[in-house]
Amino acid sequence: MHIIAASFDPEAALTRTREVLALGDSPERLGEKLGITRDLDIVKQGVVNSSFKRLMADINKLKQYKEVEKQLDEVKTDKSMLRFLGASFKEKQIAKLEEDLRKFGSLIEAPRWFYKQPRVQLLSAIRDYALDGSQQGDAAWIEVEEDNLVFPIVNMYEQADQAFAQSVVSQLERPLKDIDTKFVLEKFEGNRSITFDFEKGVATYYTPAPSS
Repeated sequence: MHIIAASFDPEAALTRTREVLALGDSPERLGEKLGITRDLDIVKQGVVNSSFKRLMADINKLKQYKEVEKQLDEVKTDKSMLRFLGASFKEKQIAKLEEDLRKFGSLIEAPRWFYKQPRVQLLSAIRDYALDGSQQGDAAWIEVEEDNLVFPIVNMYEQADQAFAQSVVSQLERPLKDIDTKFVLEKFEGNRSITFDFEKGVATYYTPAPSS
């Protein structure tokens, strides 16, 4: 796939992020800054502190799912000590573990809930705002393998990363002005912005592909 890479001013990106995070008490001004006044309700809801304890519950559930999934794989591939108990026992254990997995229900609801949260949507918009104001004008198309792109929140769900999830909860539950600016740029996800590499001073982002 093709994305755009451009050099960016790290200090400008941090400053712009810090400035808009400080507007939590003025959602109208914040919406104007971000250019999303049409979604002012999202901005107003996003500046209000809310609980993200469900995130930890969802990640813990995913962790349990992955553990059962691993057990099932070990039984199926004869990597479990249960292989010494005979084929009949193996079949029963497989059936039990498969039933345990079904009891977890739909796992897609966890990330779907997260991305719908107004604060999450607001921080994504702030991240894109920082990108737009810190580019250096040398944008160029690059081709990358999609699997090589890093999406911290996606990885958190895929890996059931409890430690990272706890840090996300800690940041999201803070007053908007107290959220760490580098967290927003390095550990979050935007609607268009992909990565901010502070060491190289290079940002990557989406943009509509040029017509052929």
